[in-house]
Amino acid sequence: MPVAWFLCPYAIRLGRPNFRYCQMDDFTAMIRADGGDWHETEVLGNRAIVKVRASLATLQAITGTAGFRRLPKDRLDESLSDLSPAVRRGIRDELETMGYPLAEIQAQLGNNLDAVTLGTVLRFATTRRRKPRWDVITQSIVLDGPVQACRSVESVDRAV
Repeated sequence: MPVAWFLCPYAIRLGRPNFRYCQMDDFTAMIRADGGDWHETEVLGNRAIVKVRASLATLQAITGTAGFRRLPKDRLDESLSDLSPAVRRGIRDELETMGYPLAEIQAQLGNNLDAVTLGTVLRFATTRRRKPRWDVITQSIVLDGPVQACRSVESVDRAV
């Protein structure tokens, strides 16, 4: 069964109590109907890196969902060197949007990601996250808590 890596957002299910969840959960029934599975690790920017094992049709449905970004490689050891400069720049821009400073990205991954693998990029993205908190006044999640560790990409990879 095919696998794919995604970046996807977290959302809030309002109720008692309010609950923050990885939006890949919206596809759990479809993934499980395929006999598939998914696991995630939270990263900066209210996002998760998610590995999904599901049918091609399900992976395509997820790919077409607003806010979800399918990563252009499926295995951690795959080089990004064969991707177009625009695709590599898009990955770098996504890391910046998540909250990683450009100088840090360049210091760890180089200027254009042509000498790294998908795993290298994902390990960089899982260097830290911020502890979320519920803001009662704004009725929203605020990501200004202390820096926390992320679940390792290797752990997510093995689980799926």
